[in-house]
Amino acid sequence: MPYLICYDISNNSLRTKMGKKIIDAGLDRINKSVYLGTISESSLNVLENNLMTWLKQKGNPQDSLIVIPMAIHQIQAMRIYGFNALDKAELTGEKSTLMIQLSEEE
Repeated sequence: MPYLICYDISNNSLRTKMGKKIIDAGLDRINKSVYLGTISESSLNVLENNLMTWLKQKGNPQDSLIVIPMAIHQIQAMRIYGFNALDKAELTGEKSTLMIQLSEEE
């Protein structure tokens, strides 16, 4: 299922650490502190637990983390202004790749 994850973190090192962890989990950065991607429920639970632990240990009381489940039609309906490398077709499953194996001639 696609999820939108965003945060407002004042600590630079914590913000960097969280961003790398979210990207490592397979989500794409679509804005400075906003990520979108498809992730399994079990992987999301692990990711959220890590992020919340770090936030509690090193974050400030004003910091926040928001995780929003997204429906495919919401991603399709997104309007993007300015530059953004988001591939909506990939996130919604509309993009397919045909792979052909070529045999070597003897």
